[in-house]
Amino acid sequence: MRRFLYICCACLLALSVGCAQKKYRRLSPEVYYKDAQDALKNKKCYDAELLFRNMLSDFPGSHLSDEAQFGLGKAFQCQKDYVTAIFEYERLLNEYPVSPYAAEARFQIGECYYQDARDIHHDQDETHKAIREFARFIEDYPQSDLVSQAEERIKALRNQLAQKDVMIAYDYILWKYYTSAKLYAEGVLKEYPGTESALEARFIIAQVNLKTGALDEALNELTLLIGQDLPEKLKEKVIEEMEKIKKAQSKLRVEKP
Repeated sequence: MRRFLYICCACLLALSVGCAQKKYRRLSPEVYYKDAQDALKNKKCYDAELLFRNMLSDFPGSHLSDEAQFGLGKAFQCQKDYVTAIFEYERLLNEYPVSPYAAEARFQIGECYYQDARDIHHDQDETHKAIREFARFIEDYPQSDLVSQAEERIKALRNQLAQKDVMIAYDYILWKYYTSAKLYAEGVLKEYPGTESALEARFIIAQVNLKTGALDEALNELTLLIGQDLPEKLKEKVIEEMEKIKKAQSKLRVEKP
């Protein structure tokens, strides 16, 4: 009886495996590709992965091989497995360098790093990698329709790096390491001019001058800053600091003999 049950279970298992394999098998690369694309469109990422993978295995010399390789990268990206997605995109670039999908594959490598980048409270390694990959994409494919999007990505990523340095500078002020705070703020002005974070960096420099007793320098910096097109929250902080400095200056004048 036990042997009979074992045989039945084995048969059922083999049947289920066979059905599962059949689910992801197609008779032509065209059908594979259509079904895999439909799976991607419907966010069935794992189904798309298996279909693209089996297509490449069953029809390695197909005229759709580069499309399938690109699709495999998209399937892993859909699953948020960015490391594997990057590997598959790089494989496309290595094996099909003249493919019409090569430009977008290079872009998507940057996009994977962009999607995997962490916020300013964490390490920014993926942020730096994303910037490098988007810059490489723009250099390699300057005529691509995706160039403007890559430039916007770089702008957003650079602003994130600037925000990280601004956050560190504020921390140094909190810890009363004023020299370090000023160095970080000056670094933002040098590396990321024209960003909203650069305006914040100038405010930090004014704060450092205020904390170290350089009231005139602090007021001059804030006076120049208030003439800029500031975000409302920063504008409020600038006005508040200017009022503090003016009160401190008035107090000093009264105390002078």
